[in-house]
Amino acid sequence: MSLGPDDRAAWERDGWLCQRGVVPSALLAQLSSWVDELVAWSVSDGPGIHHFEQTDAGPVIARSELFADAHRSLGEFVRGSLIGDVLTQLFGEPGVLFKEKVNYKQPGGGGFAPHQDATAYRFVDHHISVMVPLDAATVASGCLYFAPGHVDGQLDTDERGRIAEATAAALDWRPVEVAPGDVVFFDSYAPHHSGTNTTEHPRRALYLTYNAASKGDFRAAYYVDKQAEFDATGETFGGERVRISINDDFLGRPVAPTVRNHRMDL
Repeated sequence: MSLGPDDRAAWERDGWLCQRGVVPSALLAQLSSWVDELVAWSVSDGPGIHHFEQTDAGPVIARSELFADAHRSLGEFVRGSLIGDVLTQLFGEPGVLFKEKVNYKQPGGGGFAPHQDATAYRFVDHHISVMVPLDAATVASGCLYFAPGHVDGQLDTDERGRIAEATAAALDWRPVEVAPGDVVFFDSYAPHHSGTNTTEHPRRALYLTYNAASKGDFRAAYYVDKQAEFDATGETFGGERVRISINDDFLGRPVAPTVRNHRMDL
């Protein structure tokens, strides 16, 4: 993927950029199969971190992360050239993996309140995340919404790490519907949110986050810090929402205490 002048202008203006149809179908099939292996890990005490949420149909997997070292094929993809070449163009230098996750957004799976990733991504002040959809992300299935505002840096934020309600209400939110094969790049200051999946099918997507290589490699430090946060504060926010992030922006409901929520092998 080589970015043209229009792509660069859109990135500078919006803080996000969608490249359509760039992941080959054969690779998409492999990615889907590999993600199925992560789901199997989540119920067999396998590697990585796995979070669950409650839906009307029962507990379901909400997120897997910290898998790039344990799953060789996924690790090669997230550190590979298909994404890395664009990151080099956006950063002006190579990027290094900061964190990696799969959000499954099963039917009835919760969305995310308006937020900027920068408030939860410590150690480095700027990151770029990459969404690689494995299923169609539509308004009905809980696609991402973006709004202008990244050029203003950190917007007003409440005590939960979300964009303050009045600030969020004034933003010009627009849905970004994507299909498997598309890739979305977005700045860590780009305001975004998503809704509940109201369809009968999952809306799986990889979310891969990077920082400029010259800033250092903080992936291990990020997960150690996250482990400490979970140890200190528990696995829910007041028993009302699942804790899958540093910030309280995920709107999923907690599962019963008998369902393992996360595992961190550091």
